[in-house]
This record gives sequence, C-alpha cells and structure tokens, in this order.
Amino acid sequence: MSTRELIFYYAGGGALFLLCIAVSYWAVNFFIQQVAARTCQRFRESMMSEAERALQIFREGLCEQIVQQENKSDSLAKLYSLLIDLLRVGKEFTSRLAGGELLQAEKMLRTIRSTGESFAEVYQKESLHFTDDFCAVLKGFITQQTSVVQRLETGWSELQPDSGDKSNRISEMKQDWLQFEDRVGKVMDVMRNEFRKRQPAGNVMMRWLNETPVSRE
Repeated sequence: MSTRELIFYYAGGGALFLLCIAVSYWAVNFFIQQVAARTCQRFRESMMSEAERALQIFREGLCEQIVQQENKSDSLAKLYSLLIDLLRVGKEFTSRLAGGELLQAEKMLRTIRSTGESFAEVYQKESLHFTDDFCAVLKGFITQQTSVVQRLETGWSELQPDSGDKSNRISEMKQDWLQFEDRVGKVMDVMRNEFRKRQPAGNVMMRWLNETPVSRE
C-alpha cells in the first residue's frame, strides 16, 4: 500500500472519528437540553400548582377569620341591644311602681324576666365566638340577673295593696333594681371594649400571614 493510500485512509478515519465525536456531542447536548427543558417545565408547573394551593389556603383562612370576626360582632350587637331593652323596661318598671300603677308594673316585671331569658338564650347560642374571660363576665351577669328577677317576683308576690308595709316593699324592689342597673352598665362597658377588639379585614389578613409558617427546604 502506497504512502498516498495510507494518508487517505488515515485522513478518512480521522474525519470519521471527528464526525462521530461531533454527532455524539450534538446528541448529548440535545439530550441534556431536552431533559433540562422538561425539568424546567415540570418545575414551573409544580411551582404554579403550589402557588395556587397556597393562595387557596390563604383565601380560605382569611375568609374564615373574617367570618368569625363578623359573627362575633353580630353576637355582641344582639346581646348589647337586649341590655338596652332591659334598662328601658327596668326604668319603666320602677316608674310604674313608684306611681302606684301596679298592673303596668307587673307587665314590666314579666317583660324583664323574658328579656333576661332572651339574653341568656342568645349567650348560650353565641358563646363560641367569645373569649373565656368574656364568657365568665356574662355567666356571672346572667346568674345575678336571674337572682334579681327572682327577688323582684318574690317581693311582688308579697306586695298587698292594703298592706302597711307596701311602701317599704316597693322601696326595696326599686333599690334592688337600681343596684342591678349599675351592674348592667358595667357589663355594657365590657361589651363595648370587646367590640373594639374586633379586627378589620386588613388586620385579620396580616395576622394570618404572620401566623402562617413558611416552609424551608
């Protein structure tokens, strides 16, 4: 074999070798690009899915917090309005009592009882929205309210139109109610403070964000 043929074969082999290397490099590079593109696409899809899930959890948590705050506000408003009614009826009761309008006073006494029962019933239904400390205040108030109504009814049953003790009995009943009025006023103050503690939607959202743990890989 001549030198020229050897050079030709060597050159052809070298070219073929270089071509194989180039093809292999291209194939490997193409494969890496495809894998990287797919991995990147899966990563983007995973991130979007996680973001959507986190956003959904955020919305649900925020809505729950807002609903709880609104329920608490509604519950406080119901109870507060009943206390206003209780004060109004109580003033009417003592006024009728002092004026000797016993039939009207008796009606007012029945209304005092029914209003107190309504207050206790609303509290039982709505107590889940309140703190333990606030519940303790209302429970104590309901107990005192029941006791006062019972004393008024007992005093009323002992009240005789022609009794010489009538004025003393009326005075005792009025005093009982006036002392209880002071208690009603204090509970209304507590309710107003409790109502001021409720947070607007923006504050609820910030508190939710602060309380939400951030996951770290």
